[in-house]
Amino acid sequence: MTDETTHPESEPFWLPAGETSQPVTETLHVQFDSETDDLVVTIVEAVATVTDQETLEMEPLFDTIDGSALNELVQSAQDRNQPVEVSFSYQECRITASSSGAVLVEPPDD
Repeated sequence: MTDETTHPESEPFWLPAGETSQPVTETLHVQFDSETDDLVVTIVEAVATVTDQETLEMEPLFDTIDGSALNELVQSAQDRNQPVEVSFSYQECRITASSSGAVLVEPPDD
């Protein structure tokens, strides 16, 4: 995966980690730095932005995927300079997290 990943029916939308905006209808692209950012928090906040929900109102990410294992997988791939990409569904969004530091959140289909 590259940071320029887009999907045919969506336009990329970049949002720096930790910033919020109005709910989006396009794929949301967020960068995280494993040195300073927590991947799980980055994912939950990005999904909250896309779905216009408060993070505490959402089901825990750990009900969907083992966040510790996800962090460990991405971090170990970064440490070895080996690309890895993990995709899963959460809150009806399609999430892709990459060892490049990219997180993509595709909004639910209407």
